[in-house]
Amino acid sequence: MKITDIKCHRLKETTLLPAIPRNLIEYTLVRVLTDEGIEGDYIIWSEVPSSRPGAVAEALRQMRPYLLGEDPLLIERHWQRLGKMWYAEKGPAFAAIDCCLWDIAGKKAGLPLYKLLGGARDKILAYASGEPPKSREEKAEQAAELRERGYRASKVHPFSMEDCRAVRKAVGDEMILIHDAIFALDVPEALRVGRVLEELRFHWYEAPLPAEDIDGYAYLTKKLDIPVTVELRGDYRTYLERRAVRIFRTISDFTGGITEMRKLATLCGMYGLNFEPHSFGGAYTQAANLHCMLSITNCEFFELPLVRGKEGAFDVGVQKGLRIDSEGYVHAPEGPGLGLMLDWDVVKAGEEYCLD
Repeated sequence: MKITDIKCHRLKETTLLPAIPRNLIEYTLVRVLTDEGIEGDYIIWSEVPSSRPGAVAEALRQMRPYLLGEDPLLIERHWQRLGKMWYAEKGPAFAAIDCCLWDIAGKKAGLPLYKLLGGARDKILAYASGEPPKSREEKAEQAAELRERGYRASKVHPFSMEDCRAVRKAVGDEMILIHDAIFALDVPEALRVGRVLEELRFHWYEAPLPAEDIDGYAYLTKKLDIPVTVELRGDYRTYLERRAVRIFRTISDFTGGITEMRKLATLCGMYGLNFEPHSFGGAYTQAANLHCMLSITNCEFFELPLVRGKEGAFDVGVQKGLRIDSEGYVHAPEGPGLGLMLDWDVVKAGEEYCLD
């Protein structure tokens, strides 16, 4: 099997919910075609310039000559070769190519990707994640509603400690709560907040400090009982060697793809740490993370994006997105590869870039 073409499409739809301003988030479909008619697909979801359709198309133009005529199943070879170019900068287009190649491999084998990767389980507990309501009462009400809908875990984004107390009171002790401070605190304040989160029995404490503050994270991890974590895009080894976090989080589906997630999961396992990738994003972002999570054991949760408490806001370009079951679990799509089906009406309504 050989790669015959790389295609890039800007999808016309930008949001499925009016709560999200149009053009804030854009979607780019990357397609890897082969001479056997098997196609690998991945939709990049992004609100940052480097992941916008035009930027992705330009990066793909540079990569395309190195992929045409090559065997798509030599995934590690392509990951190493492309990853060493341009000062070893891995970005969204690189990750999309990697995910497309894994999609092809699963389709060629006729297996869902998590089984091709080793298959540790077929479902994982989800936590609800998204921008919260503004008032304390609404935050507590939404948390209680999520619990009634089957969610057994939820992330709260930068809440005051009074808000956190109100949410804990609303959901009781049964619901798992996670706090994401979104890099907003300094070390003394982060320590004070962490003490309160311990009192309220929060499950982990995410991104209290800027990601590059390794000294600060090492200090908090030593001082606090609640596991501290932060999303990392590099310097992985230093964080691990210094035990600066107790849970390892990345957004490698935007930087190194499924291949990098697998490498990091193995590395974390050697250090006895959980690997909890950030899966907030479009349906393909979610699926890439989910298949990786289901192929390993050192991961507890799947992050399911919600907007105003509703699922599906970012399911642009697919026929069916991921949802929880009645017990709060997310299951892998049943189809081969990543297991998602493109909505070709949305694709055809968009714009295809010329990569020649």
